[in-house]
Amino acid sequence: MINQKFENYLETTALEFLENKEKYEEIISIHHTDADGISSGAIIKKMLERLDLNYKQYGFNLDLPWKEYIFKMGKSFKNPCAIIFSDLEPPGSVICDLLEKYPKFDIYIIDHHLFKKDPIRELPENVYNCNPTLFGLNGLKEIVGVTLNYLFAREIDERNKDLAWLAAIGMGGDTLDHIDNYKSYNKLVIEEAIELGQVELHEGICAFGGQYERVDKALTMSILPYIPSLQGDRDIAKILLKKLNIDPKLKVMDLTPAQIDEIVKKLKLPSLKGEYITIPKKTGLLHHVFEYATLISIVGHDNPSEAFQLLTLNRVPKDLKIKYVEHNKAIVSNLTTFLKLKKIETSSAIIVDLTNKIDVSRWSNIGSFATINKIYDEEKALFIGGMSKEGDMKFSVRCSPIFIENHNGNGTNVIIKEINNRFGGSGGGHGLAGGMRIDIEKYPLLTKEIDDIINSIRNN
Repeated sequence: MINQKFENYLETTALEFLENKEKYEEIISIHHTDADGISSGAIIKKMLERLDLNYKQYGFNLDLPWKEYIFKMGKSFKNPCAIIFSDLEPPGSVICDLLEKYPKFDIYIIDHHLFKKDPIRELPENVYNCNPTLFGLNGLKEIVGVTLNYLFAREIDERNKDLAWLAAIGMGGDTLDHIDNYKSYNKLVIEEAIELGQVELHEGICAFGGQYERVDKALTMSILPYIPSLQGDRDIAKILLKKLNIDPKLKVMDLTPAQIDEIVKKLKLPSLKGEYITIPKKTGLLHHVFEYATLISIVGHDNPSEAFQLLTLNRVPKDLKIKYVEHNKAIVSNLTTFLKLKKIETSSAIIVDLTNKIDVSRWSNIGSFATINKIYDEEKALFIGGMSKEGDMKFSVRCSPIFIENHNGNGTNVIIKEINNRFGGSGGGHGLAGGMRIDIEKYPLLTKEIDDIINSIRNN
């Protein structure tokens, strides 16, 4: 559970930051805009305020190439400065280029994604790379971005222990998993937040997505697990509950243990029962960590400052609740459509063309939730997409942990790289998820050769 090399490096980095902080004209905090990134940014913000340091903060949703983004930004930074990357990081080549131009910048990488090294250059000494994957930790199950940022802030100042509840939110949004599957540092930080009374743990129905709702709505809004037999239809849920003599208007949290067991048994979904996390000081949707995280991710992509503001509220504004409900209903509806669609299925892959069937903005979400809900063969790679507005073929690609284990640790990123080598195109990602584009003329070749491509990565 404990990784001493990682902890030693984290401690050393925190000490270096404390020693260097007086020389910096300003601190630049750059973070991702999903729940993990917003929560990470909030932790760093509070850490810097407690140190009484001059700082600027930016949310980046990765809609620009790193080099274009950071070089444009770098012109306005005061020299010398420190840049803290939270829940995201540029590739090693971009960092090396940046420091060649601005050698007085210090870089602190507080990110959990697989780090892309420069194939030729080593990182300079003024880069402090705390990426836990470099120390053999799993950057999802064991330590997500917000967990890492919390540990860094706590190492800087013990007062930052009061921010553990923010780590709980970021974890809920990034792991997309039940708490009993949390491991290592994720588990340790959640336990710390519980011990400090910042969050609470409950056992019962886990209809993540609709946990705050009455039970008929909760079951049809649930995105983890998605319940195929209900198809997002509240009338079907009501009929089922009435057959079980359960009032559909009951709140999820008010169900008795016997009622919970009846629902789980009837739906044949053991994953519907488990433990869930709440925040005592918050109400309604914001009382429930998974729902809170989902809302922050919805808002954060387009409006990071509004997502930050959500962390200061105790109840959700009406307009954002409506936006949240519409978002979750769309996921449930699109998963139902996904199950009904014709698929190209080979021995190694499943390819689903969503052109004119599901809005392109939803493709990545459907890939993610189809994977975490295990509603396709986990031993195969999933390609979900279709024709883009630019006229090429655009795909979100997903691989399950089982797939990666069966292919010598290789997953989505390796598959996409091999496709790019054979057919051109663009894209990338990490082991579990990624995105790619290829010319539409190459699409028939992709469907024909996908098994050969995947067999080749198995032997890498």
